[in-house]
Amino acid sequence: MAEARQEDLQKRCERRKKRESLLETLESILVAFVLAFVFRAFIIEAFVIPTGSMAPTLYGAHTEFVCQDCGYRFAAGAEGRGPAPLCPNCFLMQPIRPRGVSLYSGDRVLVLKFLYDFEVPRRWDIIVFRNPKEPAQNYIKRLVALPGETVELVRGDVTIDGRIVPKSDRAQDALWMIVHDTRYRPPWSTWTPRWKADLGWRADGAGWRLESPGREETYLTYEHRDPKERPSNILDFYAYNTSSGNGDNLRLGSNVCTDLGLRTEATLGSPQAVFVAELAAYRDHFRFELSARDSGRPTRVLMNGRPMAEAPDGVLTVGRAAEVLVADVDHKLMLLVDGKRVLTALGGPASPEGDPLYEPTPLSDDERLRMDGLAGGAGGVRVGASGGPVRLEYLRLDRDVYYTNSDIERTNLPGHGTEGHPMALGADEFFVLGDNSPNSADCRAWPLPNAEFPQARAVVPRRNLVGKAFFVYWPAAGRRTDLRIPLLPDPTGWRFVH
Repeated sequence: MAEARQEDLQKRCERRKKRESLLETLESILVAFVLAFVFRAFIIEAFVIPTGSMAPTLYGAHTEFVCQDCGYRFAAGAEGRGPAPLCPNCFLMQPIRPRGVSLYSGDRVLVLKFLYDFEVPRRWDIIVFRNPKEPAQNYIKRLVALPGETVELVRGDVTIDGRIVPKSDRAQDALWMIVHDTRYRPPWSTWTPRWKADLGWRADGAGWRLESPGREETYLTYEHRDPKERPSNILDFYAYNTSSGNGDNLRLGSNVCTDLGLRTEATLGSPQAVFVAELAAYRDHFRFELSARDSGRPTRVLMNGRPMAEAPDGVLTVGRAAEVLVADVDHKLMLLVDGKRVLTALGGPASPEGDPLYEPTPLSDDERLRMDGLAGGAGGVRVGASGGPVRLEYLRLDRDVYYTNSDIERTNLPGHGTEGHPMALGADEFFVLGDNSPNSADCRAWPLPNAEFPQARAVVPRRNLVGKAFFVYWPAAGRRTDLRIPLLPDPTGWRFVH
């Protein structure tokens, strides 16, 4: 009897433990759900990018292409039903065959909610906010102007209280847009090479080699061409918009861009060798001179022959390749070697990062129109060398984003904050723009007060801020792999956004 009672007691204990275990499991699941809802409501929430207004930083619904000739990979918006898109590197129109192009949904981003309850929003943040006209609808744009400031877009740049504000390094990296990269070159003979070489330079793979230079500099000169292979200025072209049926101004660009960045991987073959890069913007010419370490020659940046910044010695190591970036952007001159700044501004104004700032040479409207109308008349790019052998692995030219002067929606009135129409912000008002400036419904175009919205202001009130976008966790969901698993994300696209 005692043994039977002991066995019965053990069974009852086991049944109670199972019930307790089940209850604990259910409780854990319930707690997890509650925490997930709390996390979503108060800390981080996921959002889907619905349109291409932030391209190429963030994609909405789009198609992706690998250029049939040069091999450059790019995206084009899927919102329109226009002609076949153009490669941004070589301008080849991409053939679209039935069932030959995959459609991808928009990027999924994580947003830090209520971050701005604890810190001040910063210029160039990518923010999510409730649409002032339709508070149930979330928008995502880039923050460019803060409370109390007066914003005006002048020739593609953001000015605050009458002065251009340079972008942060991270924002600038996101906003460079390809003009041409020699690592992607079409094989067809009718395509005109973009770089013209002086005597002594020899093509070598994607780059060039100068074996026996003299004391005089010899150059590689960039010549831009439009989609019809005609000489042209560099325009605000967006490959993402080339499938749009809304006219050539949107498809091909209409504004001349002179804010440019040039990247290369340079190797000096001797201590006497000097590598030179030159950029031009209308009447201003910028020269970057990079010499070898321990050569006794300074490294300098000059504007119209006047030194703007320098280092007392060379910055390139003989025989060792170095990544070089030279740029003229936002009235700021940048020189980076292997990702680091190497110069000190010479007494004039400088950006927070130490880059020299400048005021452009005044230009009349007639002069600007004449130079804009000339093929290549508004700007120029060339690289050169002297004194010793130099090897360039590749050359990539990028342009900066150009913020366009759009009209107020459904009117012919100039947009808010556009050139000649500055907009003053109140104490709790923010001004936002899309990175895909020609194709973005943002503060420039929001409507004036009317019967439906009598208190309308083309701003984002502080109370409408949702949070800061910081990470793409599910990039452009679609089918990119041979596995053909629907909605499989591309892990190579996981990234922080700036």
